Amino acid sequence: MNALHQALKELRAHRQRIEASGPISPAGVWIEVYRPGGRDVDYARLKAEKAMWGKSRMKGLKRVGSAEHRDWQNRIKRRDALLEIERRSLAIQAMLDTPIWEP
Repeated sequence: MNALHQALKELRAHRQRIEASGPISPAGVWIEVYRPGGRDVDYARLKAEKAMWGKSRMKGLKRVGSAEHRDWQNRIKRRDALLEIERRSLAIQAMLDTPIWEP
């Protein structure tokens, strides 16, 4: 049981480090890479399930590799990492709540 409590404590600390490292992308937002007609350069844009930028579901991020594009990549990585931490925390908490039967 102590190992499970320690794992939960480490996940909480990791969550705090991620949250302190910068902004986090909202759920339902992803990056789409596209190539405008006839150009040799790839561009990136944010897409969302619902309108987030005024009435639009899309927001341009300039060229792939630009500072704005990399910033949003990191925001999405933070969001995904926090979701994974939440998934693991729930699994560990379930193990703590219903321990294995002992005779």
